[in-house]
Amino acid sequence: MHSFHYLPHFPLSNWQLLVSAVLLLLGYGGGAVTRRVGMPRVLGYVLVGAILGDPGLGLITEGVRNDLRLFIDVGLGMLLYEMGQRLDLDWMRRERWLWVTAIAEMALTWLLAFTVLTLFHYTKLESSLLAAVVISTSPVVVMYIVRDMGADGQVTSRIVTLAALNSMAAFVISASLLSWVHFSYEGGVPTVLFHSLYLLAGSFALGLIVFLLYHGLARWFGKGDAPQLVLAIGMVLLGVGLADALNLSVLCTLLTVGVLAKNANPRRFIRHIEFGVTAELFCVILFVSAGAAWHFYWDGTVLLAAGALIGARYLGKAIPIYGLAALTPLGLSRAGLVALGLTPMSGFTALLVLDATNQYHALAPALLDVFLTSVVILEVSGPILLQIALVSARETEPNA
Repeated sequence: MHSFHYLPHFPLSNWQLLVSAVLLLLGYGGGAVTRRVGMPRVLGYVLVGAILGDPGLGLITEGVRNDLRLFIDVGLGMLLYEMGQRLDLDWMRRERWLWVTAIAEMALTWLLAFTVLTLFHYTKLESSLLAAVVISTSPVVVMYIVRDMGADGQVTSRIVTLAALNSMAAFVISASLLSWVHFSYEGGVPTVLFHSLYLLAGSFALGLIVFLLYHGLARWFGKGDAPQLVLAIGMVLLGVGLADALNLSVLCTLLTVGVLAKNANPRRFIRHIEFGVTAELFCVILFVSAGAAWHFYWDGTVLLAAGALIGARYLGKAIPIYGLAALTPLGLSRAGLVALGLTPMSGFTALLVLDATNQYHALAPALLDVFLTSVVILEVSGPILLQIALVSARETEPNA
């Protein structure tokens, strides 16, 4: 036997835990720095990820991100579930003009984005798909900043609600359009029908099934703090795990569970849960990993198209929100804050685009370059603008 057999062998075993610890400490340190200078913590997390990841030192590779997938998925699921719990369907029914505003801003955003992309000579199919994707507003960024700043009020409620509706609508439209991508490249009516049906019906049905299990177990577990927290985390893990395994939407599944827990729970067997410090650990790694995956293209045409797309996206959301402000309790100035708060763009529906481009490589140059460059710009500017909106609305906690 080797005389130094007791020494560790390289590469080290369980190195994922070591990487997670390093990313957690560096990411949280970055968030503390940006918080001290008056910017959102989440911006510090993603910038640390960008420095360590693909845009910078290249230490957080795709392989590392895949190994950290459990931490990422847990953070993602917790934020989506918390957002779902904030969607009060009774309030949404009373606010009739909220639905009109949501439909108008989603439709105009799609139309302006589609027009801009076709002017840059992308095909109508590609333009339709990418325009559907940019309807979305990042639910995890919105939920994290709202929670971090203790924001609550009319502006906050509308930002959270519109962000959730935007992202779900973007998923539904993108999923439907992806079937036509299949049809264009492979053909076949069954593919067109069943692909969309599986993604859409399957994701919402899975959310319903997880909720029914959750509700049944909650009656048995009781309403104590510890059992309710353990049960909520367990259901989040179950929802994320099943959605991943079945190739369904984590976004729609977890939002559905949260919405039902809030609105289909009359006897309150399921208590309102905020994961708080527990979620913080996972969210830091989630946002660091998001920054590590940034891809920014310096090509002049791509930058011009990305800038035009971002401008079209903002106008598509702002014009209906401003135009219908007089019919809501907000007024023009606060309506402007809602439009500003919808700036962060979601990376979830990007998974649908990536699914299309991984299978049909002819779409990659048209979709990925412009989209990923836009995402980088909005992941930097979006959290700052959202924080400005919440602070200006005076809906944050005093020391936030």
